[in-house]
Amino acid sequence: MTALLARAREIDLGGVALYRLIALVAGFGANVLAIAVLSRQHGSSAYAAFAIVASLVNLLPFADLGLGASIVNATSDRSAARLTRGQYRRTVSKARDFMIIFMLLVIGITALAYYVFSFDGLLGNLADTPGIPEATAYTFACIALAIPLGMGGRVLQGLGRMIDVVRIGMVGPIVQVCIYIPLMVLGAPSYAYFWGPGTAYLATAALGYIVARRRYGLRLNLPFTSLFSPDARGTSLWLTAAPFLIISVGMTIGFQSHRVLLSHFGTPQNVAEYSLVAQFLGPLLAITGVVGQNLWARYRKDLHANSLSTSAFKHHLVIFAFIGLVFATALFCLAPIAATILSDGQVSPPTLLAVGAVSYLLIQAIHQPSAMLLSDTSGLWFQAACVILVAASTVTLIVFMVPHLGAAAPYLAMAASMLVLQVIPSIRVAYKRVARQQRNT
Repeated sequence: MTALLARAREIDLGGVALYRLIALVAGFGANVLAIAVLSRQHGSSAYAAFAIVASLVNLLPFADLGLGASIVNATSDRSAARLTRGQYRRTVSKARDFMIIFMLLVIGITALAYYVFSFDGLLGNLADTPGIPEATAYTFACIALAIPLGMGGRVLQGLGRMIDVVRIGMVGPIVQVCIYIPLMVLGAPSYAYFWGPGTAYLATAALGYIVARRRYGLRLNLPFTSLFSPDARGTSLWLTAAPFLIISVGMTIGFQSHRVLLSHFGTPQNVAEYSLVAQFLGPLLAITGVVGQNLWARYRKDLHANSLSTSAFKHHLVIFAFIGLVFATALFCLAPIAATILSDGQVSPPTLLAVGAVSYLLIQAIHQPSAMLLSDTSGLWFQAACVILVAASTVTLIVFMVPHLGAAAPYLAMAASMLVLQVIPSIRVAYKRVARQQRNT
């Protein structure tokens, strides 16, 4: 037990989890404030318009094209003295240049949509809401500007400073509250609130970049001067970015497809039950994931230094299994009761749905150490192949299981597919890699 506690303190699991939880609670508070003001002062349609604008910040989660992973690895290699200052600066500048190109592309498409075409296909029946086209264009512009600025958070992750990343994450909810309260006091029109989510998203990315520059000395070449320079040995800019992009897109699409599949092969009640449980599961998955990212840079440095032992890897597996078990127990005991109370008994998630959700949460937690260890080019391509297999298996299983298991089918299918096709293989590959390195030292 002493060894496990020492391993947990080494990577500051408690501090990262606590700050991430605070940020999630603050974000929830900001959303509750917006819900209350818009619904009471402007009606449900105003809140519906706000909700769709707010959801846009999650529409392009992979806008860095996976280059964030390349920046994490390059930063970790630089801190381990495997890259010279010039090699690191050239590599990160090159990644920044590609991000700027994509930023300009997103801004150009947004301008075309606003001035030439329209956002009707995206906004549906809410497209005629006053102020929503302008707010949509503004939000996409904020997302675009945040693409290169977001590299600051990746640099901090590569330095093993996830504690700084999660602290910076609290800025978004604070910015939103600072916008909404004056608007509420002044009795501003509903469309004024639509500008909050994009502003908060951009402010968070900008602060991360500022911290990386001022506190940790991030320096870059002039834009586009490094675009055609060769990658430094071992950085593999696109060879790292491509599989990470596949992993990120595959996981998100796979998870977001659950409601669509339920709506086609299940009932509206199934969708409601699943969605309510997902509201409680999401924050726990977010905390688990951000805590796991603490291991990425650490594992990369330890592998380069031949200092990672099989016992350390086993301890991390046990620690994350314990985290998953604690979160899973809390979810199983509280989510069904809370969901029933919140919905006033209209939606009561069945026990099997809770079992599926906690199984998925536990497997995700156990997967964190091996996922963070397999972060080099070959490891990421291996994980990308696993994600594709899991996605195909999950969709197939959901289609067949929904008529029999209802809302529990997506979680049970995802948990089973991940365990067999991704988690067990990843742990075996990661353990063999550590053992082989240990034998060679």
